[in-house]
Amino acid sequence: MNTRDLAYFSALVELKNYTAVAARFSVSQPTITVAVKRLETEFNATLVQRDRAHNTLTITRPGLMLYQRAQMVLKDLDLAHSEVQRADQSTIRFGMPPIIGTLWFPLVAGELFSRGLLKYVETLEMGSGYLLQELLAGKIDVALLGSVRPLNERGLDATLLGAHEFRAIVSPEHRLAPRKRIAFAELANENFISLTGKFVHPQALRDYSQFAGFDPRIVYNTPNISLIKALVASGFGVSLIVGDTIHASDKVVALRLSDPVADRFNMSLVVRKNFLPNEIQREFISVLFGLRHHHEA
Repeated sequence: MNTRDLAYFSALVELKNYTAVAARFSVSQPTITVAVKRLETEFNATLVQRDRAHNTLTITRPGLMLYQRAQMVLKDLDLAHSEVQRADQSTIRFGMPPIIGTLWFPLVAGELFSRGLLKYVETLEMGSGYLLQELLAGKIDVALLGSVRPLNERGLDATLLGAHEFRAIVSPEHRLAPRKRIAFAELANENFISLTGKFVHPQALRDYSQFAGFDPRIVYNTPNISLIKALVASGFGVSLIVGDTIHASDKVVALRLSDPVADRFNMSLVVRKNFLPNEIQREFISVLFGLRHHHEA
């Protein structure tokens, strides 16, 4: 079977037009027609039904099934091309969200430097949700990711390095500041300052709020945790952030939460299941595993 035929057929399913598919691949329309016929012969099934009188095209159920499988095949093929072309390169394409880069990556940066590995690293700092998709697409090789639950993503190997509790933070003058522990429902009437994004902190805020039975009144979103703490310290609102980000110099009060919500800031070391690291990449990954010992200490 010709994988090019699968690419032509997949485009036909999406565009529903032979001429448009031919134009996309810069080939003649009969080339697309012959490719579809080859696939129908290969699978002994009608994949496409054409109504020439009304100039319509319908993808049959076998055609839709093949399309779904073809997407996986073509994606894996693209990934194989990328990995084979980079097999002898020493570059380490590495991703981590800014909060991990600030709090935990420095714990192993010294060892990476002493081993001469940092010079090989190309770092992409983005949110965990974005990095997860980049990892699946083969655009980065290894990542440190945050999630509210331990990661269990098809096609990825994830090793949990540490789990960190979330805290509600309020100003020292806030009515709840004298308390050490609160129920999240006690914040129902507060203004919330939230981290932007779709993955960890916003998800934790949604989960705690849902358990407490209210919709948080978010008055400001920012990707900057330092700004969040400064705004909370000034009394502008309250927030929910991972406890490790809070320091005495922040002039905020961190409150434990009594709610039985399972959300944690789970930090995981993640690679693709089919990723074959070279010697330099293996050594880099081995050093990152050392973060687990820092969390256990």
